[in-house]
Amino acid sequence: MTVLSSPPTARVPGRRRPLAIVAALSATLLALAGCATATPSDDTTADAASAVYRIGISDPGAELDPLTVADGDAQLITGLVTEQLVSFTADGEALPRLATDWEASDDGLTWTFTLREGATFNDGDPVTADDVVATFDALIGDDSISPAKSAFTGILDSVAATDEGTVTFTLARPFSDFPRLLAGNNTGILPADYEPGTWLENPVGAGQFLLEDYEVGRSVTYVKNPDYWNADEIALDGIELKVYKDPQAIVLAFQAGEIDRITVSPEVLATVNVDDYDTLSAGYSHFYGIHLNVTEAPFDDVTIRQALAWAIDRDAIVDLVFGGTATPGNDFPVLPDYLPQPLDIEQRAQDLDKVADLLDGRTVSFTITTSFQLYGEVLQQQLNAIDGFDVQLEVLSDEQYYAEGDDSPWLNAPLTITSWGKRVPSQYYSLFYAEGAAWNAAHYANPDLGTLVTDFDATTDEAEREQLITEISQTEWTDVPTIIPALVRSEVLQNKRVMGDFIAPIDFWSGYNFAGISIASE
Repeated sequence: MTVLSSPPTARVPGRRRPLAIVAALSATLLALAGCATATPSDDTTADAASAVYRIGISDPGAELDPLTVADGDAQLITGLVTEQLVSFTADGEALPRLATDWEASDDGLTWTFTLREGATFNDGDPVTADDVVATFDALIGDDSISPAKSAFTGILDSVAATDEGTVTFTLARPFSDFPRLLAGNNTGILPADYEPGTWLENPVGAGQFLLEDYEVGRSVTYVKNPDYWNADEIALDGIELKVYKDPQAIVLAFQAGEIDRITVSPEVLATVNVDDYDTLSAGYSHFYGIHLNVTEAPFDDVTIRQALAWAIDRDAIVDLVFGGTATPGNDFPVLPDYLPQPLDIEQRAQDLDKVADLLDGRTVSFTITTSFQLYGEVLQQQLNAIDGFDVQLEVLSDEQYYAEGDDSPWLNAPLTITSWGKRVPSQYYSLFYAEGAAWNAAHYANPDLGTLVTDFDATTDEAEREQLITEISQTEWTDVPTIIPALVRSEVLQNKRVMGDFIAPIDFWSGYNFAGISIASE
């Protein structure tokens, strides 16, 4: 699936299989076990008994640069070596990394970050304010092609070194959640003299591990960085990323004990004995937005949009599409592990009486366009079982769905299903609700909503923020430009040889944090 934490040209780490009954899925996958290639090579580079954590990935290709990687597997490859200023736990708690302290000015337009003394890059050079400035100048500059640029557009104006150990970020407008942006993708700090495009020749970073070997299409191996600032908390000897050709091969490799973790999905649950493994749930990672083009029939009528929102069986979406690794959404993009939370907004669930009242005898015809076949099939079947809906389905490849150009299907079809990675809630507004937003698939804009979002970003008063996030979410809930039936947790099965607790998913939000993780001796 493609998760839009970065531009929609991101390559896809895996494909979803078509909708099927769980038992049939299980039988099909087991029958294919004899012909699938489960291992990336005939030999392994990490002994199963060594203190090496092993992860299955799909091939991200050979072009890797921390400033521009968009694919999730490519981000992992660079993120294990680089280090951010700050990261976050699954509960949303900020953790100091290369920055130890930060504070905002009274007007909210200046944020000052103090850097960690003694932190060094893996070439021995100290991490200084000039390195931080150069990294962010590269991300936000006029010629930047980094996916991170969109997160800072309209928010970050400039970055300057106050002294060797202090960096000042000057904002274009107050943004109380600014530290969260520094845990976004592509924000690992690089040396000031880093030349974009050269990272694989010299994989520099200030992170937990050193890249030891990269065999394109086969594996990526790392060893512990002994000079990492928090090296005492890194108990692993290294990491191995093993490349597999498809999700089925990853399932088989996990069952064979060749990798230590696998993301939970209906396919995995249909084939793997869950009791043989530990189940990890570390916060929420993304959601799928059902975007409705509000400028064209039938979705230019708000009652049609509301009827559709009440028609969806959200519990079935959670179970059939995500294998139970999600919670029902309520049509506003606020993940449950973000604070503050909206208050007292009625939770939508399937209500066919409300659907009938809102449709008032009308029959609504439209086509679902998506690259996520399973989700599209579940939604189509649900709606076509309800009087008043006549729904077709168009499943495209990711390349077709996210095609460049003014006519790209994901931005222009009447109803699309698109995945969105974890962000600050107000960022979703600027990405897909604001007038002129680049990813506004709903073609929706509400100036009053924009004012509320601006006020929310500007205040640090918790009571005021709670009130504003409630008003923002209520507006989105009422206008229904996007339906969000499910909020997806980061849930994985893990080999019981792994000890310790991850504080968050293994992603850029957490800074790929392996502190406290070890391998049991055998």
